[in-house]
Amino acid sequence: MQTRIRREDAEKVKSLLRQYERKDIEYNEPHFTLKLDRQKIDRNEVIKNVLKPDNLVFVGVSESKNPEYDYVYDLYFRLGKNRIFKIPASLKPQSLYLMTVIKIRTRIQDEALKYYEEQEREDDTKP
Repeated sequence: MQTRIRREDAEKVKSLLRQYERKDIEYNEPHFTLKLDRQKIDRNEVIKNVLKPDNLVFVGVSESKNPEYDYVYDLYFRLGKNRIFKIPASLKPQSLYLMTVIKIRTRIQDEALKYYEEQEREDDTKP
């Protein structure tokens, strides 16, 4: 499990994602396809949300275990009242590497956001 090192500005990441095209996307195969099948998620829906990230609500940054990438961006897309996708991705100028996709219930995500907000407050109060 990776440790989150910071929270990234969602608007900044949205502008980065809008620069990519479908041909720039790479996948962690076969894991990515297996997760789509297991969770009954349409690949086109994932691609649409990544390339047009209007539903992006939260971005967390972790250090990458892959030496080709510096960071992993956990992209959280709110797709309705009770549905969120978490898509860990690595960004390079010419390629977007999607590692997996995770479907999350909203209640769990709200708890995660509370946790990270508390962590940020604690970090801000440390000398």
